[in-house]
Amino acid sequence: MSYSRRLKRQGSNANQYPGYHFMRLTFATALSLVLALGLAAGGHAAEPKKPKPVDIKKEILEKCGSIPYGPTIVMDAKTATKEEMETAKTDVVAFITQADVYQECLDKLAKTLAERLSDNDKRLLVAAIERSQQEKEALGNDYNKLVDAYNKLHK
Repeated sequence: MSYSRRLKRQGSNANQYPGYHFMRLTFATALSLVLALGLAAGGHAAEPKKPKPVDIKKEILEKCGSIPYGPTIVMDAKTATKEEMETAKTDVVAFITQADVYQECLDKLAKTLAERLSDNDKRLLVAAIERSQQEKEALGNDYNKLVDAYNKLHK
């Protein structure tokens, strides 16, 4: 039973209820608006949003910094002292740690931005990781050769 019928049944006139017509008009307008918006939104298939492009070089620099470069070891195994060898070892280990942290950062960045990365962005990330790894391996190999030569000469 409608509200106006109940009021009439109770002996009241619907027109005497303050704001009755305004309330009905407001409700009808709101209902019409909701239905119209619902049909407009549901009537068309929503286009999937394209992910915002990434400036991968900027992201790498901001999040991971620049690629770490290893120390230059200029020593002769014949003339190197034990202290110089220990210092070189400390420098090499510190660099390897920095390179590992850098590579982990690049890996996390790739995972975080995976949906937004272009094929070129992915290539740049892989290249940065490979370059860091090559630098790390080259320095490690050079230092190991120096240690082997040092140990042979200083038994």
